[in-house]
Amino acid sequence: MDQPLRFRYTSYMGEFHPAEKKVVVEFSPEDFGLTEVQKMKLRKLAGPRYNPEKETIKMSCESFEHQAQNKRYLAELVEKLLTEAKVCVCS
Repeated sequence: MDQPLRFRYTSYMGEFHPAEKKVVVEFSPEDFGLTEVQKMKLRKLAGPRYNPEKETIKMSCESFEHQAQNKRYLAELVEKLLTEAKVCVCS
């Protein structure tokens, strides 16, 4: 898939609204070329954000003032989750 991360924004047609800064990202663990063990670890790391029916992980952020900042935070968070999922916990 060319765009594994799907971002969603909310616009209120020029009107100010507090929820306008919120960004939602959704992605599937299948889209990143992970092994089965890594996909399972990613699902566990995502916790309740993983939807087993759709097989997607969905996260949102509205901590920052601008949508671009919230999008960047989510992209970095996804990258950290993927990096952690790839770490081998070998004994």
